[in-house]
Amino acid sequence: MNVAEFIAAFRADLVDNDTPPLWSDADIVRYLNDAIQEANERAFLTEDRATPTVCSVTLSAGVSTYNLHPSVIRIKRLTYLGRPLVETSVEAMDCESSNWESRSGEPRRYIFEQASGVNPAKVRLWPTPTSAGTLALTVNRGALKKLTADIETAKPELPERFHERLKDWVYRCAYLKQDADGFDKSKAIEFEASFERSFGPRPDANVQRKQRDRRPPVVRSNW
Repeated sequence: MNVAEFIAAFRADLVDNDTPPLWSDADIVRYLNDAIQEANERAFLTEDRATPTVCSVTLSAGVSTYNLHPSVIRIKRLTYLGRPLVETSVEAMDCESSNWESRSGEPRRYIFEQASGVNPAKVRLWPTPTSAGTLALTVNRGALKKLTADIETAKPELPERFHERLKDWVYRCAYLKQDADGFDKSKAIEFEASFERSFGPRPDANVQRKQRDRRPPVVRSNW
């Protein structure tokens, strides 16, 4: 489905035929962009290992932490000089050594720091690299470019089979609009439940972090 088809389906399903309509085209497309991101965060639908701006990070000597592309949701695989790095956490590293942050050398592990507020996700390397190089990433990400109401032929950057189910989140957002004529919390709850059945529950950042922290250390170093 393209943008024009989503808008037409929205107006037909919600009987939004007034002039002016209760929901503008810009409203509908904003809800659609939200739905695409929400589906990606819940079900990790978009995997990327080829887009240079997303999947390649240039390293500098003496720098341990690097911003990732704003679209990155999680890292599936990370390699340096062709060798995979092992994911770990601050808590796991603290359990191994009190001075791990001062170590430098060829990176062997990484810590994924989730996006927070306006700050993008980051990757932190251990040990801190002593020379320039390049990381190669395989990631799950959101859309690279948001849809807009004026480009009616554009489609969501998701397989076609998921497009119909995105409408549940779009309608959920529409019914939460703070408008006397459009607001309907009970319908919003129903559509959100339907969306969750399709794409799963929203991941909890604290749960994800704790799951990573429980991973046993893979390598023990003699420091």
